[in-house]
Amino acid sequence: MKNKSYIVHLAGIVAMIFWGMSFVWSTQVYQNLNPTATIFLRLVVATIFFTAILFTFHLNEKVKKEHLKLFALAAMFEPFLYFIFEGYGLKNTSPIIGSGIIAMIPLVTPIAARIFLKERLTPMNIVGFIISFVGVIVLLLNKNLEFAASPKGILFLCGAVLVAVGYSIALIRLTKLYKPLTITWMQNIVGMIYFIPLTIIMERFEPSNFSNVGGYIVPLICLGVFCSALAYALWAFAFSKLGASRANVYSNLIPVFTAIFSYLLAIEALTVNKIIGIIVVVAGLILSQIKPKNSTAANM
Repeated sequence: MKNKSYIVHLAGIVAMIFWGMSFVWSTQVYQNLNPTATIFLRLVVATIFFTAILFTFHLNEKVKKEHLKLFALAAMFEPFLYFIFEGYGLKNTSPIIGSGIIAMIPLVTPIAARIFLKERLTPMNIVGFIISFVGVIVLLLNKNLEFAASPKGILFLCGAVLVAVGYSIALIRLTKLYKPLTITWMQNIVGMIYFIPLTIIMERFEPSNFSNVGGYIVPLICLGVFCSALAYALWAFAFSKLGASRANVYSNLIPVFTAIFSYLLAIEALTVNKIIGIIVVVAGLILSQIKPKNSTAANM
């Protein structure tokens, strides 16, 4: 039981590592392709990868017709709407600021989970959420303790936050019906279909530069395999065990990993306030996962 608990939390952390790096990889690809083309190709890579894995190892499940609407709804939220908002938000902000805004998801999700899923929150969960969010704010401040970001970029990213909450509600329902691999596979297929007409339309007015494919093919493949395939599968697994509220608090780790990777790749400096923010975020995350001694661990 205890070992299984560690596996669940490890899955959440690894997913956040991949998504934290996604802000860096996306920024690299956006130097050559616009967000719409990037997302579509990312989903193509993820779909090919997952199809090969599922059918090679005979892990595919049969999806019932009555559940297709739920898959369509989940994919409409994420990857379709979420990636549009996140993509154009990132194009107008830096990787660290972008990941920091996305980290607001855990603050909004408990409200929705309480309303739609009747999930219960302990005082320690709430304290952990608040502390972790304070850490995110500190992470976003510059050396003069000022928050500087494009209003347009912030608006897009806030849209991504709201969409992600809707996806969380749909996902928690799907995890009761199918395995994480099946959910992720279907999500990528439907999302890719959604993006086909949009990509054609957008590319007519904003032609992508495909001539420098060698400059972005590696980060594009990484986005597809690690971020759209493996990360979502791990995330669905963590969701099925932790519930929407407790699982989503891991989103606060995204700006932490983004800050670290951005520093290591010499994209953004790792300042004192960012280091303090990272420590506070992690502390809040740990507090949010503490369960009362008399609670059961049935889901673990």
